[in-house]
Amino acid sequence: MTKYFSTVNKKKDCTLYHLVMNSRIIGQLIQDSALGELSKSKKWVSKQAIETPFFDNKKIIYHFAFDQNEKLTLESADLALENFFAPNADLKQKVGEEAFQNWTEFNEAVGYLDAIEAIRSIKDRPKWMELSLQNSLWLEKLTNSKLVWDYFDPTNIVITMDRNKKREGVFILIYCNCDWEDEHGLQIVLRNGNELIRISEQDGNLY
Repeated sequence: MTKYFSTVNKKKDCTLYHLVMNSRIIGQLIQDSALGELSKSKKWVSKQAIETPFFDNKKIIYHFAFDQNEKLTLESADLALENFFAPNADLKQKVGEEAFQNWTEFNEAVGYLDAIEAIRSIKDRPKWMELSLQNSLWLEKLTNSKLVWDYFDPTNIVITMDRNKKREGVFILIYCNCDWEDEHGLQIVLRNGNELIRISEQDGNLY
């Protein structure tokens, strides 16, 4: 059931109405509107950051893209979230392996580790070069899929469906900051909360 409550924004001298839905997995979801009018948007977010077991209970904001697909319901989203919140060592291992593969392929394309070796081979390096070397040495420590979790950090999670209607199921898009890809970040896509579809830079694509 959808409900609403109101608060007063004293700085803007207006009343904010907050529509509320309740997810049985993550609790209250809200959408906001200003100036006393109920929002017509179908974009919903968790009222607060949610402790997420898959990421060692890191608190993350959840977004529900009801606006992108009319078939997406709170019930179907909750089923996917129920799977996602359940312990799943196999899925976590697959995500770690694919994330490490992403790092491996990125390094092969960009040549981070080769650059470190090239700079290290230069004797009497100027200070700026030595600083660059020292700031890059952490990359050498990323040697296996068990360590990769220390190198990316989830920031937002989006619950959605395929707008093109080519693939069934509810998709969970996990957007992450990424140490080796600080420009484009990292994106993890799960279907129904328990099937890894892809890991890539953040492009918004499901597959």
